[in-house]
Amino acid sequence: MQTSSHLADTNGPPGSTNIRRGGIQTVFRSIARWWRIEVSGTVDQAAVIAKRRAECDVSARYLLMICMSAGIAILGMLLSSPAVVIGAMLLSPLMDPIMGVGFALAIGDFHWLRRSVRSLALGVGLAIVFCAVIVVFSPIQTVTTEIASRTRPNLFDLLVAIFSAIAGGYAVIRGREGTIVGVAIATALMPPLAAVGYGLATWNWTVFSGALLLFVTNLTAIALTATAMARGYGFSTSLSEKQSQLQAFLIFVAFVALAVPLGLSLYRIGWEANTT
Repeated sequence: MQTSSHLADTNGPPGSTNIRRGGIQTVFRSIARWWRIEVSGTVDQAAVIAKRRAECDVSARYLLMICMSAGIAILGMLLSSPAVVIGAMLLSPLMDPIMGVGFALAIGDFHWLRRSVRSLALGVGLAIVFCAVIVVFSPIQTVTTEIASRTRPNLFDLLVAIFSAIAGGYAVIRGREGTIVGVAIATALMPPLAAVGYGLATWNWTVFSGALLLFVTNLTAIALTATAMARGYGFSTSLSEKQSQLQAFLIFVAFVALAVPLGLSLYRIGWEANTT
């Protein structure tokens, strides 16, 4: 009887669990209502989507900036000059089609998705080839510290890309375009492509594969985080409820698939540092 009385005192009167559960549900409903009205309800979705669409087109300016950014990046890496490499990050226009991929996935616009992917693929291919040509004719072809630093991506790189993508997605949605400058530096999209071009020109598989993995990590994290943020801000979508659930599941799987090998890489780097 004492045990039963003690349990009754601990758990409270009958129905208290339901009351607590109802209170928690009320809080969540209030938060959801506040988010729907005060946050996502204040976003001009049509204006954001129109601006994203316009910046995903392939143009002469886009191709020129790709080449200039790639050229500056590879020269800065061959000279091992961080300042020059940062300049290349600021010029790179690759953030636009990657964001376009994310928003197109969120709203289910596959025509826009194809345009963004085409623009991104063209920019990536042009940057790699342009950097490879410069390396072939360069008298300096040593693996500098700037190149080597892009060959061993780890879990921290994924986290940097996710945090930067959150900041970039917020800037795009809320109209804080100045933040994109910092995001461009943080994600460093062009330097890994320059390192890929270097690996291609010198037939260095270690540099080529490592830098390509870093770029794919940044690209995937930015695009999928932008998708998640667009859905979180309530952007209208043509996807059904089942398709939305499948999309959320695939995004989760993609992040896990990236996190596992990158986490192992971080563990190896930490072990080597501690051993040294």
